[in-house]
Amino acid sequence: MTRVAITGIGLITPGGNGLDRLWQSVRSGKSCIRAIDRFDAARYVCGAAGQADFVAADVLPPRLIKRTDRFTHLAMAAANGALVDAGVTVGVEVAPERAGVMVGNVLGGWEFAERELRKLWVSGARSVSPYQATAWFPAAAQGNICIDHGIKGPARTFVADRASGAYALIHGAQAIVRGQADVVLAGGVEAPLSPYGWLCLETSGFLPKQRNGTDPASLYRPFDARHGGTVFGEGAAIFVLEDLGRARSRGAQIHGELTGWSVTTDGYMPYYTVEPSGAVLARAIRGALEKGGTAAADVGAVFAHGSGIPVEDVTEAYALHEVFGDRPDGVPVTVPKAVFGHLLGAAAPVDAALALRASRAGLIPATANLARPAPGLAIDLVQGEHRAVAPGRPTVVISRGLGGTNACLVLHP
Repeated sequence: MTRVAITGIGLITPGGNGLDRLWQSVRSGKSCIRAIDRFDAARYVCGAAGQADFVAADVLPPRLIKRTDRFTHLAMAAANGALVDAGVTVGVEVAPERAGVMVGNVLGGWEFAERELRKLWVSGARSVSPYQATAWFPAAAQGNICIDHGIKGPARTFVADRASGAYALIHGAQAIVRGQADVVLAGGVEAPLSPYGWLCLETSGFLPKQRNGTDPASLYRPFDARHGGTVFGEGAAIFVLEDLGRARSRGAQIHGELTGWSVTTDGYMPYYTVEPSGAVLARAIRGALEKGGTAAADVGAVFAHGSGIPVEDVTEAYALHEVFGDRPDGVPVTVPKAVFGHLLGAAAPVDAALALRASRAGLIPATANLARPAPGLAIDLVQGEHRAVAPGRPTVVISRGLGGTNACLVLHP
């Protein structure tokens, strides 16, 4: 049976670039969320975000930067980092036809698009960049990664709201299991920090309302009684996936395995996220555990979606209780992204990377800003201090999107 190994991880996040730096940020519990300084956000309901310390010119060619948006820059830097981490060069360790790319993204490249549309209305059509048509659309990151590395195998972009990155990991793993590729770059990316991109998030109703004097670091409160929305951020997370046997034969390091996955759709209300009982999400969790051959009693921790949107928090808690509620010891539930922001299309891959590190270290990070859990949540939330657990146990990562899109991953270190 084919087993899917993770042999490379590339991360660009508000909590730091690379898994080591991000892990240190999450362990410290010190928030990386701050006032937006990339554009004037004064008139938005929320002017706080997770902003990555990333300068494209430091790592990418000027010509590429000129014709692409920041979300592509982030994705390409993360992909390059993942390949270096895995010790893979396309055309050397893997044939171009046997390499693939799967990327999850929600908003595309609106920073580039807004700049060029402004030129259109102010100066006319001839002032608009010829790359406008190719820089903004969500598949731009996937396409440029393929071009840069000469990848000629299966390549897809997944737009499934905040579950996009989870979908990319699932389809990357399926490509390995089905023998469609020997190596797949899979993950997600998001760069929502532009006036229009941020407006889309505001009109969705996802953002918390920031009152005068509110500390930006305290706005994102998953599962807390004061939860009122999600603070988003920018970043990218790309994995190198390959067959475990193949990885071992070439002497690759193994960060862990993606053993189980499942998706379900609530189909409850148009443009609404969840059905009220959490039962359909629970089915996705059970499906992922079953596929991975993992008993609920063996799970070491859950890295929850934890949006901070009350109805999503409550229904996620219902689902977790339905699956794990009979365990006498409970299962630790955490939302480390409260430290650095929800990265939309990159959120699930970042959680997966942290889940692998946490399981290996035997340490579950606490959820920031969780002072008083919302009433009625019958789950074991990790709050205040990180929690020591037995190392090496499987972890569950949950991701959800608009329209009731549910995705669940099971990872083994």
